Order: sequence, then C-alpha cells, then structure tokens
Amino acid sequence: MEDIVRGKVEEFISRFDNGESISLDECESFLNEIPGFTDKHTIEDTRDFLAFLGNPDENMKIIHVAGTNGKGSVCCYVTNILNAAGYSVGTFTSPHLVSITERFSVDGKNISDKIFLEVFIELLNRVLEYDKEDYFPTYFEFLFFMAMILYDVYPVDYLVLETGLGGRLDATNSISSPVLSIITEIGFDHMQYLGNTIEAIAGEKAGIIKRGVPVVFFDKQKESSETIKNKALELDTRAIMVEDKNIENVSTIRDESGNKYIAFSYNSLYDKYVDLKLSTEARYQAENAALAVTAAELLRDSGAKISELDIREGLLSAKWEGRMEEIHPGIYVDGAHNIDGMEAFLDTVKEIPSEGRKLLLFGIVGDKQYRDIICKILLSGEFDAIYVAVLETSRSVSVADLKTAFEDCKEEHHIFGVPIKYYTNVRDAITDIVTMRKSGDIVFGAGSLYLAGQIKAIM
Repeated sequence: MEDIVRGKVEEFISRFDNGESISLDECESFLNEIPGFTDKHTIEDTRDFLAFLGNPDENMKIIHVAGTNGKGSVCCYVTNILNAAGYSVGTFTSPHLVSITERFSVDGKNISDKIFLEVFIELLNRVLEYDKEDYFPTYFEFLFFMAMILYDVYPVDYLVLETGLGGRLDATNSISSPVLSIITEIGFDHMQYLGNTIEAIAGEKAGIIKRGVPVVFFDKQKESSETIKNKALELDTRAIMVEDKNIENVSTIRDESGNKYIAFSYNSLYDKYVDLKLSTEARYQAENAALAVTAAELLRDSGAKISELDIREGLLSAKWEGRMEEIHPGIYVDGAHNIDGMEAFLDTVKEIPSEGRKLLLFGIVGDKQYRDIICKILLSGEFDAIYVAVLETSRSVSVADLKTAFEDCKEEHHIFGVPIKYYTNVRDAITDIVTMRKSGDIVFGAGSLYLAGQIKAIM
C-alpha cells in the first residue's frame, strides 16, 4: 500500500477512534479516489481477502443476481417477496442514484450514515491488518467487502447480492455457495470487458453458476439461453428458464384514485398466477417480476415459507427507484443505458398517454453504444423535443460528441423537425424543461442511471 494511502487510512481510523465526526461525503470522496491508486484484482485475490475476513458469506443465505438489464429490479422484487413472507433481507446493489448508502439496505431501507461509517472504518482496519504488498481493494471490491462485514455483523435471513460487472470475474463471485442464482436478460453492454457476442457475454454472466445451486434465467435470446443451459449442465446444476410466452395479458391500469399499475398473468414452473400487479407503468418489469416469482418458488422448495399472497403483496409493494419512476406528476426518470434497455423504455413511453407533448432529457456515458441509442430515440418518433445534457461524471459524452451523433443520425435517416437543445450540465437542462413545460406535457429523463440520480438530486 502506498504511504500516502496508508496515511489517509490511518487518519480515518484515528479520527474515528478518538470520537471525531467523519461525514459520509468524506468517506465517499476517499472511495472516489481509489481508482487512482489501485487496479482490479483477480478473483483469486478477492477470495483470499474474503477468507481473511473469515469467509462471512458461508454463514449467509445468498441469492446471487447477474445479467445485463433488470438486475436491480429483480433484486427489489425478490427482496419484497421475502419481506412479505416475514423474512429479514439484506440487499446489495449498484450503482446508487443519490446516496451511496442506497447500495446497502435491510428490508428495503438504506442503512444509516452511522452504520455505513462503522463498517467503512472496520474494513479500513482489516485492510491494514492484511498488510499485503500493493493490495488495496478497488472501488467496487471495497463496497462488496463492506457488504460482507455489514451482513455478518448485522445478520439477515437472506442476502440478495447483485453483481457489479459481468459475473465470472466479478468481486461478488468470490462467494462460495449461494442458495440460488438468477440471470436476467442478456444484451450488449460493457463489450470491452465481456466480449462482442451474446454468447461471450452470456458466458461471463453464467460464471456465477455454482455446482448444485439452481439457476433461474430469462430466455430472451437463443444464444444466451444455450450458453447458460450448457454451463448448468457442465456443473450438474438445475436450470429453470422463464419464457416470454408464459407472461400474458400485460396491461396498464389506473385505479379510481389515479394510481398506475402493470397487471399481468404468469404461468410459472408450478402454478398459474392471474392478475399480478406491479406499482409501475414500465411494461418490461413484468419479465423481471416473473423471474422473481420463479425464484420465490425455488426458495420455497428449499424450505422458505412463501405463500401466493406473499408473492402478490411483495410484487405490488415493490418500488425500484430510477426505473420508469414518476418523481413528480408527469416527470419520469428511467435508467435505460444500453440498446435493449432503451428499446424497453421507448415501448413504455409509447404506452403512456399524454394530453400534451412528450419531452426527453437525455444524457449518457461514453462507454455505451450511444450513437446507436441516439438513433433508436430519433427513429422512435416518440418525442416532440429533446434536451441533451452532459452528466456530472468524467465518463460523460461531451456536448460536441453528442451534437455530432444526433446530427449524423438525423442526416442518415432524413429525420427533420424535432428540436434539440444542448446543455453543459443537467441542472440547466432540467430548469429549462420545467420552465417551458406546458400543461399536459410529460417529461422523461433517460440514457443513464447517473442522469436519473442527478435529476432526482436536483428535484
């Protein structure tokens, strides 16, 4: 460990031990500096440090979730179903929208700043004790190890654990034996790390499959399904496929109080569920909910006491921020940030009625297929005006590159008449939109979870 890093670590520990106040902002600033002094480690390195922590995962009932789209939503639905059944549930997800404490929850509630600090300092102490030359966890590894300490010190009945990137080499895959694995929809994202074909990406996601641990997955594409089934077969593991054809009668409904829902039926592994309801207008969430229902049935097979009523109540009460979330009347944010996610977002936009215009605030990071995503948006014809903003992250696409991408797509596909305005920051963009918005207009923010979080923080 570099001397300057050791010095900062020792300073944090000393201040904490002396009862001095340490803010969440200070902790987060330190975490944001981590990429500057360490690199991603091998999965063997991660397992070694987890062993140094005492392999706390071995005492946990972990539900491990990987996939390209829908991971967070599935984590939320599974958590809520288990909560409805009376179980205490820890949930580790990423990224966060506004506060870093969102990544760690117990029974759907973020941990307190006090507990975050307590676990943060404990991990710093353990890293010092480890004292392995040049070893310091990366940003995500650090947060994962915090989760392992947190749910060891504050035990829960189940831990729902979301991968960060991929699966096979992800830090979360250092756990030894989850009770269940879930793989959500597979699509093109992070190709620079996971591969350029669906088979390659699915192979990385399927890396979370463990021998003898059942895996539930969504059958969206033949290539990914075959890859997952072959991996399960290789490990003598039961693989349960959730198929589109088993999700029926998806509709958007509003009750007498104006509350909005998605209703659907699902022919599961064991039963037929009629008129399941989700508190969202995002039709794509029916797929994620179906995965959660099948996961709940498999957990029931292994001894969990989960009734159909628990499943219904758990799904209905679930709310996952940043996924077609109506943050104010007529203002929605959605974390769609890749091709498949954007297609699902646009399908939902099409279903939402408007008495006025549909306006889009768009921002995206540079390691996404942003040119293709921009063309999807323009070709959809769903928006009467588009506002384009640079995100508050070094990964954001610049105004110049965004403008070039929009103009190139308009020229290539002969798209005219859609006004587009560009902004150097999200605050100015959202201020303009709200100021110019007319009665009946609906505003959507999409392109990145960073954007969703920044909009929520501003509003």
